[in-house]
Amino acid sequence: MLYLAIMENNKDIKALLTAMHIDAYRKCDDFHILKFEDHLDKIPRKTVNRKCGFFQVYFSRQYNVDVVIDDSAYSAKDKTIISFVAPQQTLSVDVKEVEALSNGYMLVFEPSFLNSGLTDFDIQRKFPYFNQNYPPLYSLEKNPAVFIGIFERIYALFENLSLENLEIIRSYLNILLYESRKSFYDGGIRNSMESRGQRIAFTFESLIREHSHSRNTLDFYADKLNISTVYLSECIKKATGKTGKQLIDEYTILEASTLLMQTTDTVDQISDTLGFSATSNFINFFKKHTGQPPLKYRYQLKA
Repeated sequence: MLYLAIMENNKDIKALLTAMHIDAYRKCDDFHILKFEDHLDKIPRKTVNRKCGFFQVYFSRQYNVDVVIDDSAYSAKDKTIISFVAPQQTLSVDVKEVEALSNGYMLVFEPSFLNSGLTDFDIQRKFPYFNQNYPPLYSLEKNPAVFIGIFERIYALFENLSLENLEIIRSYLNILLYESRKSFYDGGIRNSMESRGQRIAFTFESLIREHSHSRNTLDFYADKLNISTVYLSECIKKATGKTGKQLIDEYTILEASTLLMQTTDTVDQISDTLGFSATSNFINFFKKHTGQPPLKYRYQLKA
């Protein structure tokens, strides 16, 4: 029985399931759901520095785990919890009680599974709980039975997978994402760990995504939030450990890398989409932050 696994850079779902010792149960390249109680003798109780290239959703009616997301630590116990992890976030998990783990599900998917043409960046913009720097653990304050039913139904369909069931799963996943968004806005799911500063930082990140096709300064976002630039900077630094400019640049790189990976747009087109005044400026910006020019980045990922 394994208790610790260091699982870094799981580029795709197959790599994750292999690292969890359950690749034999893989049925689909861009989607998987598992019920933890079915694999308690195989999957690690503790994982360190797991970074994945896809979206992850976790659900449990009784959690007793310590979670570290990008160096920020959170604990959850004795609540109905749903958690959303975006691609490239680093996740570490330490399960304190195996019995609690058995009451949960893990659902992972890539944008291609939705058949919607959405990129990673589009999904984060559309569903704000997939956020890069915001605490990802939410307690279900209203109608937990709705979420329980969705997970149970998806799991049952996946256990008896067919072409028809795959399409139904795709529909249920959309329902899950939209139900979560509705609950996010009406208080049905609540992040009990947030402070006012974290809420401001979260709203700031949401505004970056909304204005993704323009190169805006921190002053622009402070004006949108009706607060001073100094106060916005303080909230961002306290909530994320980063500066506002760092976050703006990170989201520009996120959108750029997503467009390079998931579209056939040329570098000139991507530069124009992101609001750069010249392609050369975009190339220099991308190389500064990733260590390689855009085309090399694209070819390496698709090789």
